[in-house]
Amino acid sequence: MGKLNKYLNHLEEYFGVLSLIIATVLIFVQVVLRYVFNYSIIWSEEMARYLIIWFIFIGSSIAVRERAHAKVDVLVAYVPPLYKRILSILASAMAIVFCILIIVAGWQAIETVTQYSNFTPALGIPMYIPYLALPVGAALMIIRFSQLIWEDIQGFRDEPGGNHEQGGEKL
Repeated sequence: MGKLNKYLNHLEEYFGVLSLIIATVLIFVQVVLRYVFNYSIIWSEEMARYLIIWFIFIGSSIAVRERAHAKVDVLVAYVPPLYKRILSILASAMAIVFCILIIVAGWQAIETVTQYSNFTPALGIPMYIPYLALPVGAALMIIRFSQLIWEDIQGFRDEPGGNHEQGGEKL
């Protein structure tokens, strides 16, 4: 499991970095060409847009892994550690449900654009490729939220008083 997780970490990070670099270079080149040479590359804006969309969904998975998603922690700041962990598990479980909804909606969108054989205007690639970012990103987030739930459950045993012993035996 650790090897698979390490591979997934690298895959997300490399894809995120490459897509952001390529999108940035495309946008920079497009601006320079347009304003300095009065010329533009037809497909560059579309490519940058789709790379950024993919970056956002893959980056969301990285943010989940790093527990860096925006959250409201007013309530959590004032509860004991045990309840913080329970609330974290509940929040992750609700996020998984939301990600499942994103996967379903994304898959329906993919079926619709595939049914009508839609292609992107400038690049001419099938429209399902940009839409595929939704279910792929949400599936990666489900994996990451599941890992957070597992970490929080493991944390129950690591906390002081987390090992409930009775008569020398662990329950």
